[in-house]
Amino acid sequence: MSMRAQEARELAEKAAIFGFEEGWREGGREGGREASAEEEHALASLLATDRRIPLFKPLLLSFCFLGIVVINLVKGGSKSSLLAVECGSGMYWFVTLLTLPWAGAFFLYIRRLILKEQEAKVLAHYPFVEGDIRWTPTSTLKFPLLCVMAGVLAGVFGVGGGIVKGPLMLEMGVLPPVAAASAATMILYTSASATVAFYVFGLIPGDYGLFFFFWGFLCTGVGQILLLRLLQHSHKQSLIVLSIGLVITLSAVMMSFQAVADYLENPDNVLRMSTLCG
Repeated sequence: MSMRAQEARELAEKAAIFGFEEGWREGGREGGREASAEEEHALASLLATDRRIPLFKPLLLSFCFLGIVVINLVKGGSKSSLLAVECGSGMYWFVTLLTLPWAGAFFLYIRRLILKEQEAKVLAHYPFVEGDIRWTPTSTLKFPLLCVMAGVLAGVFGVGGGIVKGPLMLEMGVLPPVAAASAATMILYTSASATVAFYVFGLIPGDYGLFFFFWGFLCTGVGQILLLRLLQHSHKQSLIVLSIGLVITLSAVMMSFQAVADYLENPDNVLRMSTLCG
């Protein structure tokens, strides 16, 4: 037996520990044919990769986030800009539109990366499990477009994008823990981008920001611990779906109350349009 085949056998034995062996063997047969050593080696490598934390992807996302932050700082707001860009000027709109090619370049690269990974898994007869997304050229365009629409709605109505992204991922068939974690990660990046820009331009009082940061961090930690303990005792992932639905419902109710209160206080200001630069 060659060294490569021996390595594939050893990795196959390790993969069996994680419950992949049966799907591996069944997936490797085509018309009764056993998977070749090369196919087993490729599949074992994929399984080993999936068991490791993919540091490259979070770093790639962080780099995209930093670029967005820099663009926002250069653009500035209605009052100030790091490069003295005047709000509403040609340079202002040029810097604003830089977000599109910057984010678009990351989208195209990540889409290509995902499709290559999916092709490798299909060729290696990867044992897909519940919650795995089978990416196709169509789905890698459709779901990002839906995410863009979710971001637009979040910006228009002043809500977190996770309120739209969470249910969207559940509809895609993503497992509730993964959907909740992914939505929370997205909110972290988008909120951090806005917070950095607001802080640099002095739009957030330091004591005010620290106070709510502390309570937000504390309440998130308490909620996470309580939910994990409930899941450990009940073993029902529906609790995560219920919590997402509860947050969305409470947000809708509170937004409605706020809108009614604003209307009763200043009826003339509800439909009044303000200028871009204040």
